[in-house]
Amino acid sequence: MDEIISDFKNFMELYPHYGYLIAAIGFGIFLIGYIKNWNWVMESGGGWRNIAYWETKFGNKAVRWCMGIISFIGIGTTLLLFTYYELYT
Repeated sequence: MDEIISDFKNFMELYPHYGYLIAAIGFGIFLIGYIKNWNWVMESGGGWRNIAYWETKFGNKAVRWCMGIISFIGIGTTLLLFTYYELYT
């Protein structure tokens, strides 16, 4: 297991722009979660920085739409950045 982690670290040091692909995958997982209304995406809690706070204030559907749009923008941005660094650096 340590060898796999070491290989991954070496790969990321040589090609750091692949971090954008990892971020795009993360945004994609969250986007699917917002579309499918998975409970872990809309975590519980009481602080104003928590999604559940905004869900009680504006409703589940509005918050899911907003966060879905943010996730979609995140996917697009990270894929564009990856493409830029892949082609021009």
